[in-house]
Amino acid sequence: MTPLIVGQTTRSQGRTVGEGDVNLFAGLVGDFTPIHVDETFAATTPHGTRIAHGPLAMSMAIGMSTLSGLFGERVIGLVNLNWDFPGAVKLGDTIHAEVTVEEVRPSSKPGRAVATYVLKVINQNDTVVQTGRMVVVIRAE
Repeated sequence: MTPLIVGQTTRSQGRTVGEGDVNLFAGLVGDFTPIHVDETFAATTPHGTRIAHGPLAMSMAIGMSTLSGLFGERVIGLVNLNWDFPGAVKLGDTIHAEVTVEEVRPSSKPGRAVATYVLKVINQNDTVVQTGRMVVVIRAE
């Protein structure tokens, strides 16, 4: 496991968000809101096209961040997730995640610690479209 160093930042590889991603997510969670699945409707919105579900891009960012070595087998529980959605992810956008270790502190339980990560979802234009903070219980190093 990669040691956690407060202030350490890693950037994931990119991933293009496609129609299949949106359709699978819509079916999985039951969210068929027209802005996500109806191009004719979505063309009438300020975005001009369909956009990915916010939680889909959030989940993709967390998933892409697992490859950084900062999560992996050390994470044993989610404590809190706080997320903001300042921009939209359109179908065809390529996003990547940037994750920074903000804090690591001992837990009240032996062998455990609490880690706080700050995440950003950044599109192909280097625009931050989502930001979040994730607090997890980890195995103590």
